[in-house]
Amino acid sequence: GDYELAVTLVQKRQEMEKSTPSRNRHHGTTDFFEGLTFLAMAHQSNDRKWILSANISISAIERFAKLCPFNSEHKLLLLQAEMKSRMGEVKEASKHYELAISAAERNEFIHEQAIANERAADFFLRHNDPTRAAHHYGEAQVLFLKWGAQRKVDHLLMSIPL
Repeated sequence: GDYELAVTLVQKRQEMEKSTPSRNRHHGTTDFFEGLTFLAMAHQSNDRKWILSANISISAIERFAKLCPFNSEHKLLLLQAEMKSRMGEVKEASKHYELAISAAERNEFIHEQAIANERAADFFLRHNDPTRAAHHYGEAQVLFLKWGAQRKVDHLLMSIPL
């Protein structure tokens, strides 16, 4: 994805929020997607500021997960998986990807289950496990299609390096 554009949009949203009386974080959704964006930027650039920003997002999701695990457990697990991946904790990252996928499935967040599968596939591909990567890319495609995101499926089909 175009993570630089995503970061620009995050910064614009943050500036707009400064002028509003209350912040609506949509039950962790904003923090979740910002965290994923920051971690993707950390993978690309190795700039420490992205890890620090991701940690802020993870802390916010931890608060939401305590209040309502049903809505946030899978988000927290996926962000933890991405952070562990970034820090080189391969076994723990792998475990957290699978836990995130299971939690999203259990709580019926099909679109976030698809995202978790896609992120897991990217992880396994980076760690030379094309079999597991292919499995998770396939799951992501099925789930995105089930959710009605045909354009995302088309994008995956065109960009998957397997």
